[in-house]
Amino acid sequence: AVTLAMGYAQNFTQLYWLRAIMGVSEALYIPAGLALIADYHSDKTRSLAIGIHMTGLYMGQALGGFGATMAAAFSWKTAFHSFGLIGIVYAVVLMVFLREKKTITAENNTTEKPSVTKGLALLFSNISFWIILLYFAVPSLPGWGVKNWLPTLFADSLHIDMSKAGPLSTITIAASSFIGVIFGGILSDRWVQKNIRGRIYTSAIGLGLTIPALLFIGFGSSLFSVIGAAFCFGFGYGMFDANNMPILCQFVSSKYRATAYGLMNMTGVFAGAFITDWLGKSTDA
Repeated sequence: AVTLAMGYAQNFTQLYWLRAIMGVSEALYIPAGLALIADYHSDKTRSLAIGIHMTGLYMGQALGGFGATMAAAFSWKTAFHSFGLIGIVYAVVLMVFLREKKTITAENNTTEKPSVTKGLALLFSNISFWIILLYFAVPSLPGWGVKNWLPTLFADSLHIDMSKAGPLSTITIAASSFIGVIFGGILSDRWVQKNIRGRIYTSAIGLGLTIPALLFIGFGSSLFSVIGAAFCFGFGYGMFDANNMPILCQFVSSKYRATAYGLMNMTGVFAGAFITDWLGKSTDA
């Protein structure tokens, strides 16, 4: 509905506040969605299941790149109206068919209502949660920087129009991340059966791939080098993305997983907001 409303925005202030409301609506979804999937799956399939779910987000990002193409062919308002209407229809479908898994265990078989303050206290007193919070936030700096500024970088480095740079950059990142989350999910699920740190190792390998990729994205000047680097970055980041919730499940109870991931997501987005703003000011300077 917010996306649809953006198509009716008349000035920057209206678009700014609608974008802020969209951030709230998106933030409601991710923690609940991943916690729901985690409840349905055991250690043998959890990373792959979440990885498959993440492919939907990457597919959306790839299709989002065509927003610039649609805006060039019609108008930016038409792009917002079209995607907004599709989203509203999809939301109705989810309301009708999506169901939560109800299981009775010793952990949740109690009449005591979950306490927000108790949940936060348990999380913030857990040193492992602080570690994964930092581990999630730091890669968000280059992650958001690349996702938000890659179309501009493609347009400037390769000297092509934004209507072409938008789809090219988003499809490259989305396609490689698509492969990365599936590969990372399968590898993690198999590795954790033999080693409890298998998910952490898989995630660390993925982050390792993003380091040389960032260097080549920044210094590359040819189509092959920039796209190749972007592909390597997306693949590695996908391996990292598929394993954050499964790693969290290893030391946070099911009652507080959504809360924990919500805090991780908030921290990551704040890091992303900082780097996007900083890179924008650097570009202007």
